[in-house]
Amino acid sequence: MSIPKVLVAPDSFKGSLSADAVANALRRGLSRCLPQTSITVQPMADGGEGTGATLEALGGVRVPAASATIYGGPVQRHWIRWQRTALVEASVGSQFVNALNRQGSSEHTTSVGTGMLIAAALADPAIDEVMVALGGTGSTDGGLGMLTALGGQFMDRDGQSVAPFGDNLSRVRQCVLPRMSKPLMGLYDVGVPLLGRRGAVAQFGLQKGILPGDIKRVEDAMAHYAHCVQGSAGTDWTNVPGAGAAGGMGFGIIAVGGRLQPGAEMVAQWGELDRHIMAADWIITGEGQIDSQTVEGKVVSTVVRHAARHGKPVLAVVGSRDEDLAQLHQMGLTFVLPLVPGPMSLSDAMKNAEPLIRMVGEELGWLIKGQCP
Repeated sequence: MSIPKVLVAPDSFKGSLSADAVANALRRGLSRCLPQTSITVQPMADGGEGTGATLEALGGVRVPAASATIYGGPVQRHWIRWQRTALVEASVGSQFVNALNRQGSSEHTTSVGTGMLIAAALADPAIDEVMVALGGTGSTDGGLGMLTALGGQFMDRDGQSVAPFGDNLSRVRQCVLPRMSKPLMGLYDVGVPLLGRRGAVAQFGLQKGILPGDIKRVEDAMAHYAHCVQGSAGTDWTNVPGAGAAGGMGFGIIAVGGRLQPGAEMVAQWGELDRHIMAADWIITGEGQIDSQTVEGKVVSTVVRHAARHGKPVLAVVGSRDEDLAQLHQMGLTFVLPLVPGPMSLSDAMKNAEPLIRMVGEELGWLIKGQCP
């Protein structure tokens, strides 16, 4: 039997295991069945939680800096220095808070913390460019807080400053946007617009705690705020892919002249994904859930797209999946294997993710072995 070469390139399983832990669990499982096989491990991320870890694995270093919680309270966080590039993770600067730990209204949240980290990175003379990983956040303020922390001014009808929280979006009547001293790039995990049924409020507001009955009101407030920010520019940025990422921080980055790019594509570039794919016979990827958002820039779809260019089969390991994955299969996804072997609660599955992934890795090893001449 020929010895296959396998590339393992998964995302993290959110709330359970990092991408590195997932990749190494799969590697251990594969090695049980294919002890002599060549396995290359390349943890992936999509611009959300875990993006910084991929850069740290390449030599990035954490730089401590003052920040703020999504409720405005002071806290110490960090950004990452990699050569002359800075990476700010919005999931660090504006961390998601689950329902059990939320403080007060979910509309009274801010992206100020992320803005403070961006400002600290911009001020570093050793940095030429700042990238912002947009994903895994708890605020929904259209980037109002981020822009305020960067020096922007937002006033109400009386010319008074508006506090940079999501529940004040409808009060904004005029603004002075900050000027960036260095290039700014946003890395989005899902290419959603700012407004509409797929936008920041309608699609992600509920999971961040906005009540169903308040969605339309908050959406209208976001639309009003966007109109004020765009002013007389004569350009509509609300439909740009990624503008709705991180509660609308993507929109704020565009407003100050920044660019948006799919985060998974940037991580693929950092880790030379194409080179590793070309050297492999089989590609294994995965993420916690494959659903309708997966094709919008998530890790699995990115790996599948790159592998398809080189005619390589892709196996995906998932915590859960939608019923219809036809679009991913048409893109080139070969096979999907969920983790759970039988009836099991979500908490138990997350708690036992490492042995479950190892077991699935071994099963995929048998599949690969059966296909080797």
